[in-house]
Amino acid sequence: MNEKFTIVKVSGKIVEKADELRTFVKAFAGIKGKKMLIFSGNMMAQDIGNKLGIKTKLIDDRPVVDAGTLKLLTMVYGGLVSRLFVSLLQGNKVNALGVTGADMNLITSAKLTDGKLGDTGQVRHVNTEGIAQLLNIGIVPVLAPITHDGRGNLLFNETDALAAEVARALALRYDITVIYCFEKKGVLLNPHDPDSVVANLRRTQYKALRDMDIIKDWFVNKIDNAFQAIDHGVKEVVITNPSQLSDLSKGTHIKG
Repeated sequence: MNEKFTIVKVSGKIVEKADELRTFVKAFAGIKGKKMLIFSGNMMAQDIGNKLGIKTKLIDDRPVVDAGTLKLLTMVYGGLVSRLFVSLLQGNKVNALGVTGADMNLITSAKLTDGKLGDTGQVRHVNTEGIAQLLNIGIVPVLAPITHDGRGNLLFNETDALAAEVARALALRYDITVIYCFEKKGVLLNPHDPDSVVANLRRTQYKALRDMDIIKDWFVNKIDNAFQAIDHGVKEVVITNPSQLSDLSKGTHIKG
């Protein structure tokens, strides 16, 4: 049996709320075994961008990454938010290292072919040996969603897909659980009822919920990435919130 490895992707709405962020970090610190954190934070980047005169255009809640936006995202994600997470984790006795995909050649991407989102990348290669080296010396990588194309250019990556791709690449080496941690308790049957959590989401049920327009917009992308990870050897994907992160029997579970 392979060693357990947990990849947690935390949403920007958690990052941007101090109380929820500290709840999340404490729960993440309590996860046993090897682990990695991947984060987002669009609103924080937009707020800083507005102060600097850099306006971020969105398509389906995803940034259109022009040259100015890419500099902004690299600065905010690779600098401010990364250091915030590292300092909080160190305060919780987690030996964290903030990295981007460009560091140690960890992740190579290619620009999305449709061009609508500008310098937004799609993962082409994950340096599994480099990640394993960090994990084996007790480092917890904190991965900012900035990668490179191998030709000296940075790219921004959508974080749900980034987490799924990293998990897929490492699935032969580790027994992987991916956790998508956001503001809800899981996938909800009724968006207006916070306790209407679907405990175990199957493909047929997911399709039905999409057809009824219960699961829609950006959340479709999250769950599509979850099922793609399962199809490529990931053991389980859990969708949950910070208050439940220390008890993974809760939330929504997606398995093969």
